[in-house]
Amino acid sequence: MSFVRRTGLGFIAAIYVLAGRWGFHRLAEAVPEVNPFLELRLWIVTGGLVLASVGLLLRATREARPGETRFDPPLVAAMMGFFGYLAASAVWAPNTTFALLKVYDLGLLLVMSVGFGLAALRQPAPRVLDAFWGIIVLATGVLALTGVRQLLGGGGGARLAVMGGGPNIFARLMGLLALGALYFWYWRGQAWLWIPLAATGVILALLTGSRGGTVAILAGVITCLVVGRVPMRRLLLLTLLATVAVTAVTLFSPLGEALTRSVEERFLRLTLNYETGAGGAPGSGGQVYLSGREILYASAIQLGRDHPVTGAGLAAFPGLGLGVYPHNLFLEVFCEGGTVGLLFFASVVVTFLRSAFLRRHGLDGATVGAAVLVLLGSQSSGDLYDSRALFLLMVMASCTAVAGRRTPSAAPQHAPLLPAMPGTNP
Repeated sequence: MSFVRRTGLGFIAAIYVLAGRWGFHRLAEAVPEVNPFLELRLWIVTGGLVLASVGLLLRATREARPGETRFDPPLVAAMMGFFGYLAASAVWAPNTTFALLKVYDLGLLLVMSVGFGLAALRQPAPRVLDAFWGIIVLATGVLALTGVRQLLGGGGGARLAVMGGGPNIFARLMGLLALGALYFWYWRGQAWLWIPLAATGVILALLTGSRGGTVAILAGVITCLVVGRVPMRRLLLLTLLATVAVTAVTLFSPLGEALTRSVEERFLRLTLNYETGAGGAPGSGGQVYLSGREILYASAIQLGRDHPVTGAGLAAFPGLGLGVYPHNLFLEVFCEGGTVGLLFFASVVVTFLRSAFLRRHGLDGATVGAAVLVLLGSQSSGDLYDSRALFLLMVMASCTAVAGRRTPSAAPQHAPLLPAMPGTNP
């Protein structure tokens, strides 16, 4: 039963992160008006809520054992305060319809984030992470193969993206693939398999041309290695194998030309000194090309300045016709929730950092790195719901940070296929 619970929880959490707003109505030839009951996310969160009730039941029937997940009341309280305040700001929102739709988003975010912490109760922490990252690697690996096939077939266009999603979202998913591969390399060894797979994720992110996504991935990988305290010999092995993999792809694979073109166009010309903007528009004297985001940023900043304390209200940005969203999480919170909203959000981040410091000896580097990836990626792409993985990963990293798992420095030269059982000493 425990195996079914943790596998189901890992599957639900991973699909929640990956599915977004996808709904069954998209299978129809003519996409009708969005129906919440046809969206996959509603049923995913419902499944998480069911597992949360099971976790509460187990908590009431027996005591925690060594190596099992731990609930984090301060972090959950901070999240409830943040989401609760944003939901309350719907009262002074300029457009009730937009505000209510966003209240629904906030409800799903809160229920899933808190529900994961409850559903994981009385579960062996390493096994919960194994299940989550296993599904993540499997699903993003399939997406990676789809992207490569599309690119080699000539259907990928100028920037790599799959299944109707944008390049920035695909870059974030490839970042999760890279971190998932590093997770299994960290705990199981098998460098010949996991390090090239992690390098593949980074390469495919470069092929999307997403500059913000690439920076976020690099920050996430660095965080993963620092939090995991990876020994120097393993860092050297990682660097060597990753360099060989990238060099081989660049020089000897059909992706090499596309990779070179993407780096030159998106990372050099448009970032350092572009001459023409999107669609051949005149350049701006060597400024960084931001794909029109500078206009959205300016609008969000001005809206926040007009309502500096409590913000303009939930979903005010689209409600006032300024755009779908500002493409920056902090600006979205500022313009709609004001300085008060930013303080609530800061309390979530600070509470997580405090919890991570107190539980630092049991933290999983890949999970914390993924949270950093999403946080940085949300500053250039997506809205609050698109950043849903940030809140889930913070809860996941905190509640699974328990002692008792074998560390790389204590592991034998040939790491075992499975991690050490919770509660055992190295």
